[in-house]
Amino acid sequence: MEKAALILEGGALRSFFTSAVLDYFLEKQMDFEYIHGVSAGTMAAMNYISKQKRRSADVNLHFLHDKRYIGFNNLIRNGGIFNLDFLFSPECYDYSPFDYKAYNESKQIFEITATNVLTGKADIFRKTDTDGQEEAVKASASMPLVSDIRVVNHQPYLDGGIADSIPFRRAQELGYEKIVVVLTRDISYRKPENSRAMNRLVKFRYRDFPRFVQAFADRPQQYNRSLAEIERLEREGKIFVIRPQEPVSVSRVERDDKKLMALYEKGTEVIQNQFADLQKYLAQ
Repeated sequence: MEKAALILEGGALRSFFTSAVLDYFLEKQMDFEYIHGVSAGTMAAMNYISKQKRRSADVNLHFLHDKRYIGFNNLIRNGGIFNLDFLFSPECYDYSPFDYKAYNESKQIFEITATNVLTGKADIFRKTDTDGQEEAVKASASMPLVSDIRVVNHQPYLDGGIADSIPFRRAQELGYEKIVVVLTRDISYRKPENSRAMNRLVKFRYRDFPRFVQAFADRPQQYNRSLAEIERLEREGKIFVIRPQEPVSVSRVERDDKKLMALYEKGTEVIQNQFADLQKYLAQ
């Protein structure tokens, strides 16, 4: 097992890129001691930890046009465009069972970031000591405005990416000297400022949670600062980054199977090309 940290950004269905990278790690039997996922990155991480190659991509493709999983009707019926409860349902597991035994017995450390709606801060949930971990995963992937607030351990949560989209600093705090970050945007990407209309909508929708509203407004600047810091550390050889090599046209709620599989194939190509360099980085 590599004594290194693996940090997984979210991005909803852009996580097809992440899934390809993790599947390649499974093929090469590369296990990281510490894994930290945000939003859709948490879902991909679970299948990586349970050693179920291709499950993330396969489940998403199989149910991509199933209204029980993705659809605006779910806003009323299930509290979000993505029905995250469905991914943990008997119907989903009948198609593709999740290996809870392998997952629970794994020695890998797995942490999840979700945004506390009361505080506007990132809270961290660890696999080994947190009750309701599935709820934490769902909370981390629950996008504002199009998802209901999730309650975990009596606290309200939404998308982990609002407070900390790329939690590499957590790995630094834990003392990891080798940190691998998987991003779902290319190196030229910077998050644009929210429109005034969007900020007003969030302010109205979450008017009882002013700290969350502020975190949402601050997110673009915080995200872009994280990217700048990651790129600096990458140049210094302190962090290894795996990212798409060109702008990603896949949307968060992409419904084109071919575009999703093309992104998966791009992810496979990228990690194949970078794998030797990754091994050198981890061995230094």
